[in-house]
Amino acid sequence: MLGDLPDAEARAPENVLFVCKLNPVTRDEDLELIFSRFGPIVECEIIRDYVTGDSLNYAFIEFKEKASCEEGYKKMDGVLIDDRRVKVDFSQSVSKLWNKYAEKPRGRKEGQSKANPADPSFVKQPAQTAAPSSDLAPQDPRQDPRQDPRQDP
Repeated sequence: MLGDLPDAEARAPENVLFVCKLNPVTRDEDLELIFSRFGPIVECEIIRDYVTGDSLNYAFIEFKEKASCEEGYKKMDGVLIDDRRVKVDFSQSVSKLWNKYAEKPRGRKEGQSKANPADPSFVKQPAQTAAPSSDLAPQDPRQDPRQDPRQDP
């Protein structure tokens, strides 16, 4: 699929777990409390519907250390959380890496910069406005010399 990876060398982080088949009532704080016994957690996020805010029943848990992540994977896969048997796996998502790669210029020659209004060196060029041509100006159809001769003026 075109555009699914920010870079050919991009690899999913090794300290992030993917947890799915969650109960819709499970909260971020609940998951963080449950998984924090394996080590410090950087971020715990249940993914939600953009419009309604309802849980999409999966989450990503980022640990500070890879060893904590591996232990969480081994011990939590298939465990009941809020009456649901969850599936735990290592995250394959590289979506958070897009920002890192987006800042890196691609295919530009040295000294050539992207037109970025936030860049202090960016100078906005004044818009050029063309004077209306007489050919483009609206005309009264009765004065148009190309008018159909069969019509009465």
